[in-house]
Amino acid sequence: MNTLKKIGLTALGTSLVAGSAFAGEITASGDAGYTYSNEEVGVRTDEGYGFNHDITFTGSGELDNGFTVSTTMILVESSALSSSNVALGMGGLGTITIGNGLAGVGGAFDDVTPRAYEENHDGMKTSTAIDNLGALSDGNQVMYSSPSFDLGGGSVSFMLGYTPEAGDAATGEGGVSAQSSSYGSSTTAGVNVSFAGLTAGAFGEEVKNDRGKAAAGVEEQNAMSATWYANYSFGPVSIGYQTGGLDYGKNTAAEAATAAKTVAAAGGFFEFEKMSIAFNVNENLSISWGELDETYDAQSNVKGGTEIADVEMSSTSIQFAYTMGSMSIKGYQTDTDNPGWDSNAKSDEVTELAVNFAF
Repeated sequence: MNTLKKIGLTALGTSLVAGSAFAGEITASGDAGYTYSNEEVGVRTDEGYGFNHDITFTGSGELDNGFTVSTTMILVESSALSSSNVALGMGGLGTITIGNGLAGVGGAFDDVTPRAYEENHDGMKTSTAIDNLGALSDGNQVMYSSPSFDLGGGSVSFMLGYTPEAGDAATGEGGVSAQSSSYGSSTTAGVNVSFAGLTAGAFGEEVKNDRGKAAAGVEEQNAMSATWYANYSFGPVSIGYQTGGLDYGKNTAAEAATAAKTVAAAGGFFEFEKMSIAFNVNENLSISWGELDETYDAQSNVKGGTEIADVEMSSTSIQFAYTMGSMSIKGYQTDTDNPGWDSNAKSDEVTELAVNFAF
């Protein structure tokens, strides 16, 4: 009798699990193509051919209450996973997303001015401040995206993010992020407003310092990054402006103007300013011009208290994109002065042509 009861309960449990499942589907899409790249540094020229392909797997389904659950995985050239996430869509309540490779809330604001092909820093062969907006909050962030709300003939939406342990390392199923010796939790927020051809927005990130006082007794600061932008479209023309900066709150020795620097290790403040214009020649062809200026300020509160000269790294990028159905031909030429915020560095010019096929 006990055996019969166990069989009956097992069958009932199985039916309940099956009944709670929801209808869903999994799809695959991607793109593939070839690239040619040429880089000139001083009198040296490097060039080569390459290939690219991305395969995106997407799964989605709907719950009984109308909420949706979706997941996305992207595989790139090295067969590595570049992005993976799970999103809960709550209709008019917004969306909650957890994953890796998303660049967090900051990823929606890192260089958003108009362009035909790539962001300036993709052709600069060096890390940039504008590309690192919100980077310390990327690894294990829970992100909320609001729906779009009507506002006096326009619309507004916002995004919020929280990371218990700041960093860029991804966490998997049941995983936890390792405690950082430098940073604690982080919070991020961004807002976008659109009205009559004008789109504007702002983003901010604050990361708590967990390092206490530096060896010299100087109190370390919280890390931060922030930006605001404005884009305006009229007919086939779009123009944009963006400015902002970041400071990782580090108290390091002053770095000479003639030395290469990185956003991750430098102790100063990075400030950037971007302007661009894009023109849709017709429904198939678009061209753009963009200029990015980034200034490194060592500040006077570094160890030793010595102020050094600011260094400006600037780049200009001319781009085009032509599409023919599922095929596209795109290219850019990006010139960079003082790469790595090193006033002694040779100018860098990168040219890329890409042929791509979507499927």
